[in-house]
Amino acid sequence: MRPLGHTMTKQSFSNLFDPLGIGQASTAVWQAMLSDPEHLLRSQQQLACGWLNMLNGESGTEAQPASSKATVDKRFSHPAWDANPGLRALKDAYLIATDAVLSSIENTPGADPKAIRRAKFFAKQFADAMSPSNFAFFNPLVIEETLRTGGQNLAKGMQNLIEDIRENAGRPALVDKKAFRVGKNVAVTPGRVVHRNQLCELLQYEATTPTVHEKPVLIVPPWINKYYVLDLQPDNSLIKALVDQGFTTFVISWRNPDAELRDMTMRDYLVHGPLECIQVATEITKTDSCSAVGYCIGGTLLAMLLAYLAKRREPIVGAATFLASLIDFLEAGEIEAFLGEDALAYIEKKMGERGYLDAREMSDSFNMLRSNDLIWSVAVNRYLLGKDAPAFDLLYWNSDSTRMPAAMHAYYLRNMYVENNLVKHDVLEIDGTPLDLHDIKNDVYCVATIEDHIAPWKSVYKLTQLTSGQTAFRLGASGHIAGIINAPKRLKGAYWSGTKCPPDPDAWLAAASKHEGSWWPDWFTWLSERSGPRVPVSQIGSIEHPPQEAAPGTYVLAT
Repeated sequence: MRPLGHTMTKQSFSNLFDPLGIGQASTAVWQAMLSDPEHLLRSQQQLACGWLNMLNGESGTEAQPASSKATVDKRFSHPAWDANPGLRALKDAYLIATDAVLSSIENTPGADPKAIRRAKFFAKQFADAMSPSNFAFFNPLVIEETLRTGGQNLAKGMQNLIEDIRENAGRPALVDKKAFRVGKNVAVTPGRVVHRNQLCELLQYEATTPTVHEKPVLIVPPWINKYYVLDLQPDNSLIKALVDQGFTTFVISWRNPDAELRDMTMRDYLVHGPLECIQVATEITKTDSCSAVGYCIGGTLLAMLLAYLAKRREPIVGAATFLASLIDFLEAGEIEAFLGEDALAYIEKKMGERGYLDAREMSDSFNMLRSNDLIWSVAVNRYLLGKDAPAFDLLYWNSDSTRMPAAMHAYYLRNMYVENNLVKHDVLEIDGTPLDLHDIKNDVYCVATIEDHIAPWKSVYKLTQLTSGQTAFRLGASGHIAGIINAPKRLKGAYWSGTKCPPDPDAWLAAASKHEGSWWPDWFTWLSERSGPRVPVSQIGSIEHPPQEAAPGTYVLAT
């Protein structure tokens, strides 16, 4: 692995002007296009046909009409985009050109697939920024609001812009941060800190049932964000739902690291995170094992832990649940656009200087995966319509980002996203113990979501082929967060289930049954069958691990 403090090379010098390597990827694709004149001709024909169809009154391209895209595109939901001939022509021209450019890049023959994906991603970012809906003179919603208010929306929008420059580093504010306070109206499920070390606090929650299942549940959340996405409000809290179902529930609350923790490794996160916390949880509940839940990168760490324990023949984890967790990173989705060699060198250099990856940089990357929803529509609302940022608990959590220690994050990016080493037999090791996922014999409940941009569902599905125990796979509706935080009370969404897990995810989906509503009740049933008999409730903590501060603890409050 490249050391964090490596000497600047010619390649890293170019990062000063193109830190993400966009130019290099785009040049590679463009050179491949030039080497195949027939491909360029086909691309020009596609664009010309689209324009001719539009001029003849037929919206869009032969492959996919622009008007059909507009019907599902929230940017063009206002009726005037179809009713007004000028706006309709503008919309169709934009969609036709965007489709032609992206299709041309995607179908470039002879180019490196990774370069194609990166060039297409950043071309789409430019296309999204150039959408006519982002401009006041073209957006009919903005025009109507300007006429209705006499321009007050634009005046308020200028105030919002100045406020965001001053208080939000120039980014359009996603949420009204003043509307929430951790421990007051988010992260409010009653509990106590029962253990603390330099990397995390362990929270145990108060029982709400007269008896509980014998085996406790330990949740390993991602450290890319704070744990309370699982405990936003009482009516959508997965933690409260577990407690109400009679599970003694423990949650890891990761510390928000600074330069002091720059040398913390993935080994430290595993040993001082879930391994140490499992030992505490089983001591408190006087059991020999617990169930474990890993969410996102927390699931990646859980898979490493299970392989480690399996090799050492230490069965302290029983049932294991993975929520939107990438284990096989071969096809990791659009996030790969930020992980070219130039971009990695730049990230490692910045982390080497600071000791950590700044929270803003991580947040910006994830927001770009859904730029129309999390950047441009927000900017339109804030600056052109003059709207205040909404008071939305999920967006508040999304804005409460965390930093990444330099050593750990460099290891994670290189060994997971770049080299995909976790799925290779005995390549990675912890304290001299090689990791092989096929050693894992735990029963597994694996959940993916069909619109996930961070952990694509077909990549998440690959876990079903990597371990040796019985696996139940569920596919939820919506995306990485909304598909997981889908409480039954809200009567939203759907999920798919199947009895077998063939190698092909499409074959699984074709045979799967669709169920309306949340997958949570199905999981509760599965988990209860593997959590032992009901036993009387015991007090929080123990003599060895006495209760300390009330939940949500102290680490989650650090900014």
